[in-house]
Amino acid sequence: MNIIKWPSILLACSGLLFSPQLFADDIEYKVKAGYLYNFTKFITWPKDPSATFNLCILGNDPFGALITPIEQRTAFDKPIKLYRLETPAALVDLSKSTLCHILFVSSSLDRIPVQDAKNILIVGESENFARKGGMIGFITEDGRIKLQINWQLFKRSDLKISAKLLEVADVIEGDSRD
Repeated sequence: MNIIKWPSILLACSGLLFSPQLFADDIEYKVKAGYLYNFTKFITWPKDPSATFNLCILGNDPFGALITPIEQRTAFDKPIKLYRLETPAALVDLSKSTLCHILFVSSSLDRIPVQDAKNILIVGESENFARKGGMIGFITEDGRIKLQINWQLFKRSDLKISAKLLEVADVIEGDSRD
């Protein structure tokens, strides 16, 4: 006679209930990680002496292991190095020795810690990120991840953006910093 172990069944069922959202989050962050890598193909940075091309994640890391394979790639003939920074203070400490070429600001932070960074692509996912002083914001429309680009900040930076990237994004002309 088989004895049913209710805790095991409940645990299995709870996994079924929660896994669709986890799966959806995985897809969302795989797409965002892909965008972060592909920005290196559509944005040009000024030459710098860094031995690596540095991608920094600031705040709670929503990518987890999904973004780690990016370190197997290169950008501008440099290996990509990933830095995970929990607080803006960690960013300040890192910036004394290392340039973040791309800074992803997680939605866990309520403010953009870097203003007027000429050589840093500042990307984020919080609501109205590009309108609040970020350069590129991820937005969700009709269940799809899209880009919002703050054109004013790009014009003030030393970064050059491809027209192809501008074509697929919602370009914001204003620069409101709350």
